[in-house]
Amino acid sequence: MAKNQEKVPDINDEYQQRLKKLEQLKAQGQDPFPAKSKQTMIVADFLNNFDKLVKSEKKVTLTGRIISLRLQGGSCFLHFRDGSGQVQAFIRKDQIGAEEYQSFKDNFDAGDFAQFSGQAFVTKTEEPTILVDKLEILSKALQPIPDQYYGLKDPDTRFRKRYLDLLVNPEVRKVFDLRSQIIKLTREFFDKQGYTEVDTPILQHIASGATAQPFETHHNALDMNLYLRVAPELYLKRLIIGGYDKVYEIARCFRNEGIDHQHNPEFTQIETYEAYKDYNDYMKLVEEFMEFVVKKITGGSTKIKNGKDTLDFKAPYPRLDFKEALEKALKIDLEKTADKELMVLAKKAGLPVDSSWGRGKLLDELYKKFVRVNLIQPVFLINHPLEISPLAKKIPGRENYVERFQLVVKTAEMCNAFSELNDPIDQAERFAEQKKLREAGDEEAQGADDDFVEALKHGMPPTAGLGIGIDRLVMILGDIENIKEVILFPTMRPKND
Repeated sequence: MAKNQEKVPDINDEYQQRLKKLEQLKAQGQDPFPAKSKQTMIVADFLNNFDKLVKSEKKVTLTGRIISLRLQGGSCFLHFRDGSGQVQAFIRKDQIGAEEYQSFKDNFDAGDFAQFSGQAFVTKTEEPTILVDKLEILSKALQPIPDQYYGLKDPDTRFRKRYLDLLVNPEVRKVFDLRSQIIKLTREFFDKQGYTEVDTPILQHIASGATAQPFETHHNALDMNLYLRVAPELYLKRLIIGGYDKVYEIARCFRNEGIDHQHNPEFTQIETYEAYKDYNDYMKLVEEFMEFVVKKITGGSTKIKNGKDTLDFKAPYPRLDFKEALEKALKIDLEKTADKELMVLAKKAGLPVDSSWGRGKLLDELYKKFVRVNLIQPVFLINHPLEISPLAKKIPGRENYVERFQLVVKTAEMCNAFSELNDPIDQAERFAEQKKLREAGDEEAQGADDDFVEALKHGMPPTAGLGIGIDRLVMILGDIENIKEVILFPTMRPKND
């Protein structure tokens, strides 16, 4: 090696050291990856019953991942954690034996899973501790975990390696515990309302049920192209036609769209359908649902903190007419404003206007730009343009608008609902219009599902339908700004090694 030339550090040095320790454990007759443990108690129960365990001097066996070690000559304090909590262990050479202690010192690291047998013991600092008389390896970690004090802050690494994020950032687990609670409460609410939970296909022949660009795949055995569903809507309505009066599905959906703080290509929503109801009935149902979930989460209050705002989900929520709200914001009369004029307004507003945009798309984008950005407290935006609502009933006397609503909270659309279109002739005409938009270049236009039209010809009762985004619901109720924070494994571009 040339003078003054430094040795290039081996980026896998820690890995190599741990591999060596792994081999040493094997050489000593220990299995570094046994099939099971002899756990007699979880950490939470150990802590909850600690005083009784101290008095009884009962021997217990705890298991968990070593989080930190503090070696002090012939003894060591360490902390370990299982899924229920964290506790301290004290290991002494004269307690477990000199040979066993040396093996522990030489071969155990932070990150390893281990089994600790011993008795409850109070230290001088009065910290609940297990005094270990037998120690066994359960799983040797070959890569280090991030430092517990400094944590893991880089968002890109956190989202790509969620397992590390969960290990060192305790608040992250609280988010996903909240998500689990919200899903359970959602099921509880609709089950109590008499709905039947069902499953519908994810692989579909036609990409329809929502305005979105689909993901396409190919089935080899049948030699045909299929789409990942953008929504379960048309299959759920087939069930209403088939005789179910109330159905819901908590559905994984896929939309080939941009990624931002509110959008992930793979997301979760609940869709519900109920016969003999309309969108006014479902506005009341959504109010009941939101009050139910928020009260359960807060312990009785309808108010929840979100950033600088305190959101109040106490019913009833204001109703904001789409046309009236947009006319007020733009200071125009939509009935007297041609499509070309709307196009000019959109371009002046800096919207990425495309020649394929129809009147409905222009109105929707202008609404998002000038109206939605100002909506903070829960509000129902109602009566949307016909062109962007091909599955909803027209409003009697307002043929260019439909019986549709969205719940908007903190500028985000939380749910989407209609009085469902059940006229097969009207539905076929709407699909034909969507087909024209797609042929003109609108990749989000809905596919024409002729089989669904055929099903409608057999008769569907008046029906209300609803979709609620679970991810956005967790974001609002958990005071979280980025959708990646509420999805365990969000869609990410692979890193170039």
